[in-house]
Amino acid sequence: MNKEYLSLDGSGKKSQKECLTPYKVAVVICIKIYTGSSIAEKTVIEKRDFCIAALKMIQSPDLDKKGLFGLINSSEFALERLSCQLKIDLDHTCEQGVKELLDLFDNLGNLIKPLIDNPHVALLNKHSVLGLYVRRTIVMFEKLSFYQIVALFEDIKEFNDADLFGPPLPLSSKNQRPFLQSDNNIWGGRQAELLVAQQAHALLTDEHKALPPAELQALVKDLLSSSPYYAEAHYLSYLNCLRVNEYCGALDSLYHCFDRLTPLENRPSADDKLRTFRYAALNLAALHAQFGYKELAQLALKEAIMLAQEAGDNVCLQLAHSWVYYLTNKNKGPLIERSIAKSTTLNMLHTSSLALIASAHNAAMEGKNPQLVFETLSKSDVLNRQGAMIDLMSMIYAERTALWAYYGKTVMSSVCGQLLLLSNSGEKKKLMFNGPSTCQAVVTVANILHEMGEFALASVVLSHAKDRFPNQPSSRIWALADQLHEFTRLMRNEKWSAAEEIAVQISSLDPVESKFRQTEALFGRHDYPGALKIAYELEAMEDLTPQQKVRVKLQISQIKCGSVATGTPMSATSSILLLNSALDIATSNHLSYYAALVNMHIVNVQLLLRMPYQAMRNVREPIIQILAHGGLYDQARAHITYAKCLSANAANHTNNEHKRQIMLEAINQLFKAKKILERLEANDRLKSTLYLLSVFYHEIGMPEERNRCAFEFKQLDQQFPTEKNHVFLF
Repeated sequence: MNKEYLSLDGSGKKSQKECLTPYKVAVVICIKIYTGSSIAEKTVIEKRDFCIAALKMIQSPDLDKKGLFGLINSSEFALERLSCQLKIDLDHTCEQGVKELLDLFDNLGNLIKPLIDNPHVALLNKHSVLGLYVRRTIVMFEKLSFYQIVALFEDIKEFNDADLFGPPLPLSSKNQRPFLQSDNNIWGGRQAELLVAQQAHALLTDEHKALPPAELQALVKDLLSSSPYYAEAHYLSYLNCLRVNEYCGALDSLYHCFDRLTPLENRPSADDKLRTFRYAALNLAALHAQFGYKELAQLALKEAIMLAQEAGDNVCLQLAHSWVYYLTNKNKGPLIERSIAKSTTLNMLHTSSLALIASAHNAAMEGKNPQLVFETLSKSDVLNRQGAMIDLMSMIYAERTALWAYYGKTVMSSVCGQLLLLSNSGEKKKLMFNGPSTCQAVVTVANILHEMGEFALASVVLSHAKDRFPNQPSSRIWALADQLHEFTRLMRNEKWSAAEEIAVQISSLDPVESKFRQTEALFGRHDYPGALKIAYELEAMEDLTPQQKVRVKLQISQIKCGSVATGTPMSATSSILLLNSALDIATSNHLSYYAALVNMHIVNVQLLLRMPYQAMRNVREPIIQILAHGGLYDQARAHITYAKCLSANAANHTNNEHKRQIMLEAINQLFKAKKILERLEANDRLKSTLYLLSVFYHEIGMPEERNRCAFEFKQLDQQFPTEKNHVFLF
């Protein structure tokens, strides 16, 4: 959610009431005990532990006596002396009566007064965190009537009479949530505001540091029980529901948030109400867009624009404009350009940077020059550095990673993904951003490892992603990658039915990718009509990216080549037009890697059409691109195709020795492919390679090697039998 979306009006905000409680009195007694101790009594460890414990105590809700002493006596701190003295002072206060309570607050006032012997020094700096807490506590006490002071004293006695026996309160450096241990927490205004701010910031920047969804929702319920009109708590609930994809809960929390933000007191102006209403409509549009309900989002956005135009709110209008180009598929370029110009005029750095990223992405999809695309991202990067917007800094790296992969430069994609992960490590951990962009970088590394045959390392990286990003929307990214890895493994092991089940399951994560994978699975099991039907459905879709258009044309070409009289010219003639069309799309959109793949398919078609010379001439350029930027499986296919080109051209030579040398080079290429395919456990392609090796050895009169390859083929075919082998396909 954009951090500029929730523009809350202070006039409509319900004040958070705060009162003096026994817990607060116990905390100020702790502060008095520590500051009243001599320097000789304080060890370095005790000073450090008291500072950390005091910060936790003033940030926590009101705990009971057991919770307070459990915090002080936890194994994390060495504060035994403070704990013993606090128990003594509480008992003494309860024995002496209200007079001792009055004396306590008189003495607290003396802590922040200058010392007699040194007028420039006080026991407690009144501007420090603890000094401000003590001063606020004194102010609250002085506002109490005598009747209220007596009631407070009775509450302190009841607080002190609580039983301390029982299991200790578990606290450690990683578990800083003592407020979760009590069922009846009383939240003061300051503590509630701090907690909501911390949790909202964690959800937006580093979800790993936020509470788990169930615990956070319980905490919100606890906050609202103390302050029913606290709107920010409802907004925190809204953010929490978004990360678990709970539409009804998110919608309900958003409604409650803006219901409580609507100014009703002190007769506010009509513009105050309209301000709340238009930002409510804008947030509602963002909510519907988050869940993919574009029509509902456009209706809410229309209302927000209408209200913003009536009030002349340019900021709200510009935020709405940002969602307009997100929700539409037509004329995106001009809309984004106007958004950039207006956001820059209004000095909305966050929106301007987002618009620049969207402009770069849209330019890439429209096939514009990659240089222009990366220049636009550099402009956004400058804005991110100026505004220290770590979420967009990460998004820039993720966009660069995706664009380099889109253009077919795997090494550069890997470098950008690792740079993103590096920027979130080391000394910069305090500014870590663990959003979807970071998850995408982790998954990119896992995908590259998987393509390189490092399956164990890829599993380790994906396992890290699962632990680090357990909730939506990041969890969809690694879940899709995990399913695709499993699908690839099953396909290469010729388990077509299991692979098809995985392909169908992917539809909940990515419907388009699911259709691509279903086509692959059906083609693998030789269900050509079913595969062709899904491929044609894909081709008919209007919102496919250029990369997806090339993919679907390649799939249709493969299906046609494999289904019609395999190995004859007839099987290739129907696909040559498709491949030329795919090559045109890939070239015009600067998709260098996909252009190389299409060229390799064309080379294979030329071999089927008995055009070996043209095939050899065309294979040299794309094979370099594939070996430089492709995964191991594509590299193996390239080696096999090059070997077939060598073999086809060797038949035209009359010199037997020269022909033998060419065939030996072809065999060498097949052995490179065989080594890769054994590593990948790609049994289907491995059988094709062994078949070609036995044929090539037979051509040059090497029966022992031929028989060995034939024997390996027979063994593999017995383990993984197939009706038909795609030896003539790329």
